Amino acid sequence: MDGWESGVIRVHDSLKLYSGLTEEELKASWFYRENSTEVQKLTTGYTWYKFKSDASADVKAFYLALCFHQSRLVQASLALDGEEFPSSWDDWTEAGEMKRKLAHDEWLREQISAAPQINRSKPYPYLEYSFPWGTIYSSYDPRSASASIGLTFT
Repeated sequence: MDGWESGVIRVHDSLKLYSGLTEEELKASWFYRENSTEVQKLTTGYTWYKFKSDASADVKAFYLALCFHQSRLVQASLALDGEEFPSSWDDWTEAGEMKRKLAHDEWLREQISAAPQINRSKPYPYLEYSFPWGTIYSSYDPRSASASIGLTFT
């Protein structure tokens, strides 16, 4: 994945995430056809698309969820995948999920040249980078018992 700072994030050769991405463009991509696992249309007008873990030679394995409102991408969420991280409730531990959170933080530091504008440990671990196109954050949420990287497009 690249393009974190520019706001045009290449997830795969067939898919780039950016604020103007439409649902039609998403559905036309090879990535969508090969990796889509679930679509949730909410009564609020938001639609979530979920994707299975994907890995290629130049990308770490990750799970991805994309949120569209009025057919426009507004949010993305991803979580690294690998044997070193919990994969189900059967092997979940908070320590394992915090390991994922730290891996997210390290991955973002490798991709983004600036320091995060927000970096806190309480009430839960969270860091955030702000850009003209939106924000990227890494967090651990004890309520959902999960760590993720989030992108919010403005």
